[in-house]
Amino acid sequence: MIHQHLLRRSALLICFLACCSFLTAQTLGESAQTVSFCTLSRQPDKYKNSLVTLRVRVKSFRHGTSISDPSCPKQGIGLIANESAGQTNSVSHFYQFLQERRLSKIPIFAMITGRLVADSDSSFVKRDIVFKLESVSQVSEGDQPGKQ
Repeated sequence: MIHQHLLRRSALLICFLACCSFLTAQTLGESAQTVSFCTLSRQPDKYKNSLVTLRVRVKSFRHGTSISDPSCPKQGIGLIANESAGQTNSVSHFYQFLQERRLSKIPIFAMITGRLVADSDSSFVKRDIVFKLESVSQVSEGDQPGKQ
């Protein structure tokens, strides 16, 4: 009886560790590739649905948010929050920050990570592709700090 109990507990522990190992491998299996906004906007098919990190200028408008880079003028991509990312402090604080500065003329730059996806009619303005934000860091106002 005790032997069977120990075997069950051992089997349960092995299953638990295997699941943790699998989940860790899945999480670590896809790391974000850092690319320039100009490269992403020129080759959207290459990066579609891939996890990427970009340094971008962010503009908030009445009917949405867009990202761009002064290095490649007249190129812009809509920005939407991933549903689960919208619940994180960094993303929710970021959108609050953008809302507070929506009328400001001072440019806002940020390091963002997410995926280029087909637009699912998520905003007032219909676009073919949008950048689905998963995380944000290094938010700054004013001139763009050293490009990466």
